[in-house]
Amino acid sequence: MLLNKKYTLFYGIKSTYKDFIILSIFTTILFLSHHYTNYFTMFMPISISAFSGTAISLILSFNLAQSYDRWWEGRKIWGAIVNDSRSLALQLKRFTTEADAAKYKEIVKLQIVWNYAVVSMLRKNDIDVKSLKYLNNKDKKSFANAQHKPLWIYNKIQTKLKEFTSLNTYEQIQIDSTLTRLVAHMGKLERIKNTRFPMEYQLVLHASIYIFLAFLSLSLANLKHHWEIFMLIFIAVPFFLLEATAKHLQNPFEGLPPDVPMYSISRNIEINLLTLIEEPEIPQPIKSNGFYLN
Repeated sequence: MLLNKKYTLFYGIKSTYKDFIILSIFTTILFLSHHYTNYFTMFMPISISAFSGTAISLILSFNLAQSYDRWWEGRKIWGAIVNDSRSLALQLKRFTTEADAAKYKEIVKLQIVWNYAVVSMLRKNDIDVKSLKYLNNKDKKSFANAQHKPLWIYNKIQTKLKEFTSLNTYEQIQIDSTLTRLVAHMGKLERIKNTRFPMEYQLVLHASIYIFLAFLSLSLANLKHHWEIFMLIFIAVPFFLLEATAKHLQNPFEGLPPDVPMYSISRNIEINLLTLIEEPEIPQPIKSNGFYLN
């Protein structure tokens, strides 16, 4: 997640530099064709370029709004995971007696692993090795072989809940309700992850920006000296930056700077839950990586 106070324009330019290089070459060729050859002297009224720019601006705005909705939905789901993870730990702490204290702490630690397992699943990388310290050696082997690791953990939690001696029917229903919500949150995250924007839509939008800039270059052909090139690049900057921003927000779980800071959120959940079960060793929050949180 980008941090407002540390965000640099360099990051935005870096993500679109290829487009600026192509645009610079393209406008330079058009400029030389207009002013130094007789092969290409076409001129287009500025009204046509303005109409095209307005239409593409509306499409970009719609694309950006839809992309932000996906990002914001993912962030809200992770906020709900934070709340339900705390609720699960508090419910177990309130409902269990001293006889089941050890089992209750095991389940809380499994919930910590579950959060990191969801992050690993969404980013399609290996789970944080440090989180595996909450599993015993036998569970580590079984966990490593599991095809769907978050579901394996909840199956393990359900098995351990059956061993409790102090839970009545009402308390079991409350805990099951919290676990059901957490599984539902995971399903929503998987839906966002597995539902991508159509590639054709992105290609058409990208091509439309270049077509607009081509029209605009024809409208600016009468500018003196080299102002045509600089004006065209200056106008193109917001279009390319908005397109890149929308593209990054469409997939909020890839581990890029604009993405939902799932690893940082999971660490905060770990700190909260370890504090609730009064563990002596509590890790530190994740520090920002320059201008963003991972």
